Amino acid sequence: MRSLLITQLMEHLAAIDSPEEIRWLLEQLLTDRELHDIGDRLHIYSLLVSGEYSQRAIAQLAKVSISKVERGASNARSPKVRAYFRKHFPA
Repeated sequence: MRSLLITQLMEHLAAIDSPEEIRWLLEQLLTDRELHDIGDRLHIYSLLVSGEYSQRAIAQLAKVSISKVERGASNARSPKVRAYFRKHFPA
């Protein structure tokens, strides 16, 4: 059931034309902390895929723990992930 609801949410988000509506919906579903964490992850990924910073420098710039950066770095090794974040979330 839970995975079906997640799929429905993804399909619904993909169909929304308004960034304001997406923001509103995410604010209803997620806590302020969860939204902040998503922002941190986006910042980490954009810095990682830029190739300009060490993991330690990224942790300092993003004001997060090195372990958060390391988790992102393991995912960012994928060429698909790197290409996606370079295109959609450049540093």
